[in-house]
Amino acid sequence: MVTALGGLLCLLLSGCETGSSPPSMMSFAVFPVPDKWKAHSTTGPEYNPDRFWISDFGDPELDEFVREVLACNKDIKTAKARIEIAANNARGVGSDIYPTLDGKFFGERRKRNFAAFPIPGLTDRGIDPLTVTNNQFDFLLDAAWEVDLWGKTKAAQSEAIAEMEATQNDMAALQLSIAALTVKTWFLLADGRQQVRLARETVATFKKTENSIRDRFERGIQEGVASSYGSQLLLAQADVATATDALAAREEIVGRTARQLEILAGRYPCGEAGKMAKLPSFPQKKPIDLPCTILERRPDLVAAERRLAAADQRLVQAKKAALPSINLTSSFGTSTNEIRKLLSGEYTVWHIAGDVVMPIFAGGLLDAVKQTTMYQIQAAKNEYEKVILKAFADVENALAAEKYLADRIRSVTDGARFSREAFQRSGEEYANGTGDLLTMLTSQARMFSQESQLISLRRQQLEARVDLHLALAGSFECISHINTDPMASTPEPD
Repeated sequence: MVTALGGLLCLLLSGCETGSSPPSMMSFAVFPVPDKWKAHSTTGPEYNPDRFWISDFGDPELDEFVREVLACNKDIKTAKARIEIAANNARGVGSDIYPTLDGKFFGERRKRNFAAFPIPGLTDRGIDPLTVTNNQFDFLLDAAWEVDLWGKTKAAQSEAIAEMEATQNDMAALQLSIAALTVKTWFLLADGRQQVRLARETVATFKKTENSIRDRFERGIQEGVASSYGSQLLLAQADVATATDALAAREEIVGRTARQLEILAGRYPCGEAGKMAKLPSFPQKKPIDLPCTILERRPDLVAAERRLAAADQRLVQAKKAALPSINLTSSFGTSTNEIRKLLSGEYTVWHIAGDVVMPIFAGGLLDAVKQTTMYQIQAAKNEYEKVILKAFADVENALAAEKYLADRIRSVTDGARFSREAFQRSGEEYANGTGDLLTMLTSQARMFSQESQLISLRRQQLEARVDLHLALAGSFECISHINTDPMASTPEPD
């Protein structure tokens, strides 16, 4: 008898095994993985990357500012709170595996009148009928347990764990995204500051040209030939006004961009951030990786895979909902009319009960739930494959952008050099009386326009490298797990 009871107890306690993270569903996605990046000819890693990807740009002030953003950004703090919510949800679901135990104390004092049973002689003399006053005190421990014999509750906890893991990877993706956004905004501010310096140089040069034409105009008045320089002076004044307007617009952009940086860092937006921001030299190291490793590196892919795994666990629950459930209830304690005897073993009371419930007819509800869950799995699978496709596109676009931007920078650099030489020569020719004003004005406008474009292209090239870091989850190394802290050192390669 004891052996049989022990075996039954072991069987029931096996239902207390806690849920765990469901296995990877990565292989469930049907998507062809290329053997190399199409936008670059190299097929394998060529070097070990820097341990901290932002330091690749060689700006310690930028490094420190990104650290501040990741510590103080409001969106990241909100994401951390969501992780705690998901973790508590997982713990709450897991608690259903264990029995519940409640303590209960009950106390009562009652007076009862037996008016229906008068005692002869007492009632005739005006004496009240018989009354009885009694006390009742109970101290009980109530236990209830739905035995997870089929693993329904474990599947529910595994689903909650997968959702929590997805939330964790959502935050990792958010950290990478905000770090990349911060770096890009920093470069945009540096671009703006360079554009302001160039705009001031433009205004000064245009004013110098205007003064030169004004001198000719005034000499022409004295010589009686001023009419030939009047329109030229007006054109020069128009160029000065246009350049002054461009300077004011660029100064406004600088202030707005600095305030955007401060918002990212959780600061009051006073426009003082990044006063020393500058465009660094472009890192020449070319990051390479095999496309299949993205599936293990990018936290947004891991989050999508975890949601697919969670949907699969919901299907497990839907299938097992048709199986019988076993419920056990019991109570143990004491019941007495004197509170001082509550702990006495002589007044022990107990009960134990169990039931088995099996759904027989639910109007098609169980089948509907199962079918809905299967469609949820299909939707999660499609979403996972879409994220995979986007990940490949992100890398290909970033690699291609670097190549095309490098070509454009070479062309615009040559154009800016030729324009500056043309402006210098046309100025000399105009001063010597052998050149015309229109050539000089055109060449000076083109010179500043191409130098401004060159600054923007260098910033775009740096942004393309940031996009590549973001597309590869911040690292250029084949790693076996996601690092949820984008500011931490790169994990050791496999």
